[in-house]
Amino acid sequence: MISRVLKFAAEKNLTLTGLTFNSAEVRPGFCFFALKGVHHDGNLFIADAIEKGAVLIVSAQPAAADYKVPFFLSEQIDDDMADAAYEFYGRPSDHFPVIGITGTKGKTSISYLSEAVLARGGKKVSVLGTINYRINGRVIADAPNTTPLALPLFKLLHQMQAEKTDALVMEVSSHSLEQRRVKHIHFDTAVFTNLQRDHLDFHHTFENYFAAKKKLFEELLSPENHKPNKTAIINIDDAYGRKLVEFLKGKVRVITYGLETDADYQATDIKESLNGTEFVLHGTHAKINLLGKHNVYNALAAVCIGVAQGVDEQTALAALADLPGVPGRMERIHEAQDFFVFVDFAYTDESLQRAYKTIENFKTGKVITVFGCGGDRDRTKRPLMGRTACTNSDYVFLTNDNPRTEDPRQIFTDIQVGMEGFSNYTTEPDRRKAIFAAIAKAEKNDIVIIAGKGHEQTQKIGHEVFAFSDQETVREALKEKHV
Repeated sequence: MISRVLKFAAEKNLTLTGLTFNSAEVRPGFCFFALKGVHHDGNLFIADAIEKGAVLIVSAQPAAADYKVPFFLSEQIDDDMADAAYEFYGRPSDHFPVIGITGTKGKTSISYLSEAVLARGGKKVSVLGTINYRINGRVIADAPNTTPLALPLFKLLHQMQAEKTDALVMEVSSHSLEQRRVKHIHFDTAVFTNLQRDHLDFHHTFENYFAAKKKLFEELLSPENHKPNKTAIINIDDAYGRKLVEFLKGKVRVITYGLETDADYQATDIKESLNGTEFVLHGTHAKINLLGKHNVYNALAAVCIGVAQGVDEQTALAALADLPGVPGRMERIHEAQDFFVFVDFAYTDESLQRAYKTIENFKTGKVITVFGCGGDRDRTKRPLMGRTACTNSDYVFLTNDNPRTEDPRQIFTDIQVGMEGFSNYTTEPDRRKAIFAAIAKAEKNDIVIIAGKGHEQTQKIGHEVFAFSDQETVREALKEKHV
C-alpha cells in the first residue's frame, strides 16, 4: 500500500466508505480532506463533516480542536489525496489506455477529434476535458476543471473501468500537473501541442510553464508506469516541442507531427475556406469541418493518437471528415443569414490573432468583434488583446467576459491601454447587448467573431454564476434581426 492515509485508517480499524473534500458530500464512513483553497477553507467545515458521519479527517493544518475522530496531519496533502484515491478506487488507470494531451492551445479540439478517430476504430471512448466529462460517449457532467482534482478524477476513472471503457482521452492542464492531480495516472500516450502566452499569473515565467507541461512526459518515463507501447506525440514545429523531442530521444517511442518541419505526420497542400479545411497526408486527400491551419495540427495529432492505439490512418481520416465541428472553436452559427458568425474560445492575444488569420483570406466585408477579458486572471494579456482586436477589426464591441470578483471597470481600463489611438470600438459591459449590437451592425458578407467564452454556458459575475450562452444569444439576435 502506497497511501499513508489508508494505512493510517487501517491502523485505526476504520472502514472507509468514501473520500471527499466537499463537506456537503460526506456520508457515514467517509474520509474528509480539509483543503485550504483560494476562496474556501475546508478546515472550517471539519465539524460539519464529522456531524454528517466522517470517520477520518486529513488536513495540512494541525487540529484546531478535539474532533472525536482520528485526525491525520498531512505535510503534502495533494500527494496524500492522490495516493489515497489511487488505492481506494482500485488503481483504475492501470486497466485501460490513457491518452493525455497538454499544451496551451488545441487540447479540446484534439480531444474531440481523437474521440471520433478512436470510436471509428471500434473503441468505447471516454473524455475528460474543458467542455464536459464523457463516459463511452455519454455526457455525465459539465467540466468545473479541465483536469479534475484527484478525488473526483479517480472516482471517474473507477466508473469508466466499471463501464468497460477501451480508452480515456484527457486534457491535462499545467495546473493539474503542478498540483499533482494526475499523480498515479499512468499514461500510454502523451501529446504536446504548443506553448504560448497563458497562465503566467500562475507560472510566472515561460520556463516554469514549460517545466509544468514537461511533467506529463516525465511520467511516461516513470518506473511506476508499466504500460506497454508508451508513446509521445509532439508538434515538432513548436520550439518547445523540439526540446521535448531531444529530451525523450532514445527513452520512449516518439511520433512527430507538423506542417513546416519534416515530421512523421506532415500535412501538405493545405486549402482553407470558411466551410472547412483540406490537406494531404502521406498522399491521401483529407478534409476536416474545422477552420484554419491550426486545426490541421489538431487533426494530425488525432491521427497520431489513433495510430498509437491501433487505428489505421485511413480509418482515422474518414472519422475526421465526418466530425461536424468542436463546440466553441470557430463554431459557425448559421441561420440562413447573409453574413458569417463564429463563436470562438479565443481568450489570449495569440488565439484571437489566430481567429483573424483563419478568416483573413476570405473576408469580403467588415470584420466585427465582440470580446472581453476574464477577471482574476493574467492582466498582462489584456492590452495585447485590445490592440489585436482593434488592429484586425473594422469595429469592436468591448464587453464583459467572466469578470468574476474583479471590478469590470478595471478590466476595461487594462484592455484600453492597448486600444489607445483607435476609435473603432464601443464599450458595452452587458455581453448580451454587445452581441445583439454586433449582429444588428452586420451586413452581407461581413464576419462577426464572438470571442472569449466559446463553449461556456454560464457567465461569472462577482460570486454569482448566471446562465449564458454566446451561441444561443447569437441565435436570438439573428431571429430579432430577421423579424
